[in-house]
Amino acid sequence: MRNISRFRLRAHTLKVEAAAWHEDGSCVCDQCPGEDEHVQNEVHALFICQGHRVCELRKHFSFLFLPFFEDFSAAQPFLLQQINNQLVHDFLSQQNNRLFLFLSELMDLFVAGRDQSAADQPNYLAEGHPPL
Repeated sequence: MRNISRFRLRAHTLKVEAAAWHEDGSCVCDQCPGEDEHVQNEVHALFICQGHRVCELRKHFSFLFLPFFEDFSAAQPFLLQQINNQLVHDFLSQQNNRLFLFLSELMDLFVAGRDQSAADQPNYLAEGHPPL
């Protein structure tokens, strides 16, 4: 559930968000193979990233994508076309509980091996404690 909240609130560590907080940070996807430099944002992670593990995860959850994307297949578990905001909204609003499992596992793939210490700090204000 924590990964889903992070994703929805944009409190994750995808490269685009991490680069916004660090001057020397790169927002280029480190999962994608090849020379193409794609910005690692939410849309990229959900639909476009061509990283092997991400594609395998999409194949496993292909039933989530098929109602929305005609050209999605096991042979090509990523999208090459432009994806508009309405399509992203519709995809994330589908009534399927497995969507949350997909989002959680997807976020696990993208945060694996990264320093999560700042994101894992307790939120004293939310717990009713005074600020430090």
